[in-house]
Amino acid sequence: MRNEITNLIKPVILSMGYEFWGLIIGQQNNHLKFTLYIDSGSGVNIDDCEKVSNQVTHLLDSEEVCNVDYVLEVSSPGFDRILITQDHFKRYLNEKVKVKLKWLVNNRKNINGVIKSANSEYVLINENNENYEIKYDSIDSARLKI
Repeated sequence: MRNEITNLIKPVILSMGYEFWGLIIGQQNNHLKFTLYIDSGSGVNIDDCEKVSNQVTHLLDSEEVCNVDYVLEVSSPGFDRILITQDHFKRYLNEKVKVKLKWLVNNRKNINGVIKSANSEYVLINENNENYEIKYDSIDSARLKI
């Protein structure tokens, strides 16, 4: 579903002059929650988020991609940059990151370290001279440490 929605909304966001940063699909009460992250060279403010939200809501409703109730939240990636994709991790190689995991990796649920590499399967984080290969599907959230 995420790829289908991304393919639908990404061209609209780009045509509005914003960068499509990412889409996270979760649950909020009995609804699907779409958290859409946008960016631009001049930053993103509340008016930008509202404008994109109106366009994306109209598009999702008219295309009937989602046949259940949903909540749409539009946000910027933040100063501490949420990292979602392989490209995000590659963009911030050698930067400090805080990763929260969905399940234990090497008996750890939280890892604070430096991004050493990123490939199609996993991101390599070094914390205190110990490397952690973290598969993307095991990441609950990841943000740069400022």
